[in-house]
Amino acid sequence: MADGVTHTGGRPSHEAAEELDRTVIATATTAFMRAGYAGTSVEHIAKVIGCSKATIYRRYPSKKELFRAVVHERCRELVGILQVEPGSMANPMDAIKDMLRRFLDFLLVPETVETYRILIMDCQQFASITEDLDRAIEPLHERMKMLLAKVLGWPDTPENRAEVAVLEMSLRGLVTGWPLHQMLSGRKPFATDAAKRHFFEASWNVLESAVRVRIASGPPK
Repeated sequence: MADGVTHTGGRPSHEAAEELDRTVIATATTAFMRAGYAGTSVEHIAKVIGCSKATIYRRYPSKKELFRAVVHERCRELVGILQVEPGSMANPMDAIKDMLRRFLDFLLVPETVETYRILIMDCQQFASITEDLDRAIEPLHERMKMLLAKVLGWPDTPENRAEVAVLEMSLRGLVTGWPLHQMLSGRKPFATDAAKRHFFEASWNVLESAVRVRIASGPPK
């Protein structure tokens, strides 16, 4: 093995490079999640893979840039998970519920929780990475706001768009805030999948009621 990838004569070199890239990200993700940022070294990652540190540094010039790539991979997976399926726009509330359910599931994945934990523990050092994450998931928030605006049926004005943005943040936090806080605190929020489903449905009922109230009260004056 050389640089963690077995090369064969008939295999294009770019495929071997892509395989190594995937291995580096997967190994780095596991290392960061187990030992945290400070406790992880590029040397350890290279040793696990079976390549040289130089091989990793040619791809990622620093440990911070390698961690940035790990966060980007988390974002890519989130965007993939929350893609709206064809036809799901027929009922905006169903689409919102589906997105929130999948978002909650994603947040409870250990890799996601540990990524958040690392970013929170040293927010100043990782400010630019946090901004990258925010930009990556912004289209998902925009989609949620668009669906919510469709449900509310308010005129499209700057004031109403601002109110929809506040509602979207509040409603999303209702479903995800407590479970994520529990995970970040080292506690398991749900003992069983049934408990998670019960929490989600209870939260959704509150959310749905709040939306109905806002539809009845109309846009902000």
